[in-house]
Amino acid sequence: MNVSVKDAGACRKTMTIEIPADKIAEERKETLKAYAKYANIPGFRKGKAPAHVVAKKYAKDIDQDIQERVLPKYYQEALMETELKVVNVVDATEVELKDGEPVSFDVTVDVEPEFKLPEYTGIPVKEEKIEVSDAQIQEQVDAILNQHANYEEVEGKAVAEGDMAQLTYEATVDGTPLKEAIPEAKGIGSGAGYWVSADEYAFIPGMGQAILGLNQGDKKEVEVTFPEEFMVKELAGIKALYSIEVTGVRERRLPELNEEFCKSLQVESEEDLREKIREQLQIQADNATLGMKHEQIVGYLLKETTLEVPESIVQQQTRNMMYDIAQRRMMAGATQEQIAEQQQEILQEAQDQALENVKLRYIGLGIASELELDASANEIDEEIATMAIRQRKDARELRKEMEKNGTIGSVGEQIRFNKALDYMVEKAKIK
Repeated sequence: MNVSVKDAGACRKTMTIEIPADKIAEERKETLKAYAKYANIPGFRKGKAPAHVVAKKYAKDIDQDIQERVLPKYYQEALMETELKVVNVVDATEVELKDGEPVSFDVTVDVEPEFKLPEYTGIPVKEEKIEVSDAQIQEQVDAILNQHANYEEVEGKAVAEGDMAQLTYEATVDGTPLKEAIPEAKGIGSGAGYWVSADEYAFIPGMGQAILGLNQGDKKEVEVTFPEEFMVKELAGIKALYSIEVTGVRERRLPELNEEFCKSLQVESEEDLREKIREQLQIQADNATLGMKHEQIVGYLLKETTLEVPESIVQQQTRNMMYDIAQRRMMAGATQEQIAEQQQEILQEAQDQALENVKLRYIGLGIASELELDASANEIDEEIATMAIRQRKDARELRKEMEKNGTIGSVGEQIRFNKALDYMVEKAKIK
């Protein structure tokens, strides 16, 4: 077998593999024997037909078998001979088998990049320590109290921000009942006994502000314009006039921060609660400080390293990034139509991020290899268990899933990358 390799682009090689005619003849002979053993040909007992008869009847099948079984074998031998570190097969030429002639075919592959690692000890890093303030602690205490607030019906009290009002309402559009003009409106067009929160979360846009100051028995007309992104798309941009009557008021009341309430939170006292909040906030602050160090180190590595990366890997990452970016934007309120309009912008953002991620992966793993940092079986198991908790899956099922789709190797890579990052933080030059 003869193998030659030539450059076909950044991190891309084309291997030309030539298999001598006698090798192909041997492979054809062995393949023919296998077919002849089980061949059912009229006029002959099973496995007793002459070789030339079998070869003629199964010519296409034998050629297909050689292409699917034999050629990959020689490709693997070629890889061992050339020692190429292949990450993806990009293309392979069609092969035509002819008796008595050698077989030659090209395989284009993307390979791991070769580059020089930057100096990764003594990286200059600015440390910004984040202190936890009493105001931050109070903000968390207030949030806890708000989460446990109750609503109690009251009489003779005007609706205040955060309270709830029970409404009877009827909406019209240019004098026509909304439920008739737009049947999809359903309960949004009219209703009785509905409780509406006096805040921005009221299910009828703007109604939360409109009911402020009203008392039980008060009536009012409220103009409502439904936003373009409203959940009932048929109402998007529609202007409606609501006639409302307040039939009840519930006052929002915060719990007292007393011993009983503290015990319900599984803390001994208000002081204990504040101390635990401080500890949690400090952990978050420390993580934020570490995150800023990581960002500086990552920026340094990308700036100080010159390397080209496999295009096919970047393309794979780009597809994944596009999906992630679109999902984040939809969770932030973007519609399918808006996502479609932003497709080119999303593609560019995904390409830039993918290229940076792939470069960083090779740099980080290169440093991990130089430092001989490994991921143990226990560490991989622990990481998969953590991932399973986040994804609300069984750890064993997640492992099987990752083994099946070939992503389990990325777990060990991420562990090694993180170890390299921790090493660089430890050895950094703090400014």
